[in-house]
Amino acid sequence: MARTPSPGSLVLGQVSGAADLADGVIDLIATGALADGDRLPSTRALAEQAGLSRGTVVRAFDELAAAGFVAAEHGSGTRVSPGAAQAARAGARTRGGGDGTSSSSPVVEPRVGRSPRDLRPGIPDASLVDERAWRAAVRAAAAEGLAGLNPWEEPSPTLRSALGAHLRRHRGIAEADPLLFDSSRSAIAALCAAFVAGNGPVSFHMEDPGYRGARLMAHEYGLRVRFHLADRDGLDPARLGDAPAIVFTTPAHQFPLGHRMSVDRRVALVDWARRTGSLVIEDDYDGEFRYGVAPLPALATLPGAAGHVAYVGTSSKSVAPDLRVAWCLAPVALRREVEKWLAVHRRGPSSLPADALGEFMASGAMDRHLARAARVYSDRRSRLVAALARECPGLEVTGVEAGLHLCVLLPGCDDDEVVRALERSGWRTRSLSSQASRHAVSGLVLSYARLRARDAREFAAALRTVLTAGDSG
Repeated sequence: MARTPSPGSLVLGQVSGAADLADGVIDLIATGALADGDRLPSTRALAEQAGLSRGTVVRAFDELAAAGFVAAEHGSGTRVSPGAAQAARAGARTRGGGDGTSSSSPVVEPRVGRSPRDLRPGIPDASLVDERAWRAAVRAAAAEGLAGLNPWEEPSPTLRSALGAHLRRHRGIAEADPLLFDSSRSAIAALCAAFVAGNGPVSFHMEDPGYRGARLMAHEYGLRVRFHLADRDGLDPARLGDAPAIVFTTPAHQFPLGHRMSVDRRVALVDWARRTGSLVIEDDYDGEFRYGVAPLPALATLPGAAGHVAYVGTSSKSVAPDLRVAWCLAPVALRREVEKWLAVHRRGPSSLPADALGEFMASGAMDRHLARAARVYSDRRSRLVAALARECPGLEVTGVEAGLHLCVLLPGCDDDEVVRALERSGWRTRSLSSQASRHAVSGLVLSYARLRARDAREFAAALRTVLTAGDSG
């Protein structure tokens, strides 16, 4: 028969908070001191007995109710739920044990990221991010609560505002009104779809070797991909013809060879796009990082670029790919179609990471992070270049002026076999030929973002051993 124990009859032991109180009530249910259907004392009476605030008791009752141990009935108070005793005796609790685990749940190891011996490009060193500043940004974003909005329809105003100031300071782009995406690939796909909607299927020009993600997005929209052998000065507009087309380029640090597009080619490419009614997609994936060279202007800042250059950026290289936040400055004539694509495909970033990144930028933490990261990356780059020169003299190294990776050219070598040999000795790398479609170039694409000083020497020595073995074979 259900009963209502008096507060004094509930022997709870020492409790110091809502979690302790919830655990104490479950222990009483497990031992039979409280039975299914029993009515619990009022929150006020229990608070007096336990020496806790009433709010703390309310939170404990809420926790017990959420886990199904008790149920609040209007006019009848709070009672132990049917089946609660069996569950409590079986070891069920409202949360894991004191060590953060439960007997039925696997131990979850913390994420550690890639090994420092993994030199494949694309991942920055997230440990360089100031944890206190990032956590403060996340707390500030979370304090805003849930807005109940679709992020692709109502993108983060915090991030859009902060991005405008960030792009003005770091890339010289004034009055930026960015559209937000979950990745640069999504932004490229949206731009292709928007241009095709007004022009029909067109050619898609890109450098080779080049970014495979852009090639995949072009194929997805039925575009005729035209590959141009990567040039140290960047794409030559004289090769592009006179028909409207889409050009994809990474002018600040050509992916993967790392060349910087010359000023003459930049101006000529914008003039060509304006003359032919074409679209240039400028992917500025790691443009914040430069080493000992003057910044070259973004294509989007050049005269005549406003109607023909779409600027794409991402937080994947400057902060971490975990965020899945990218942005696009679309030409005015294409903006509506790009927004339609976002609404249909729903590829905007989640609101919380977008808001947190906006807070991180607005607080000044992003500027401090970029300054610190640039110093660290510059040192790691210099150590790798010096180690390669010492251990493998005569090899040509490209792309050292900017970004987070460089290339080592290996003419006459099977670079895929070199990659396999290095992996057998504990190093993960990427072949340069794997980034090409028509114009294969042999070499290695190497990220130095997480490369420790001693590892630079060891890697260069390992590469020398592999190349020497190949020569002798």
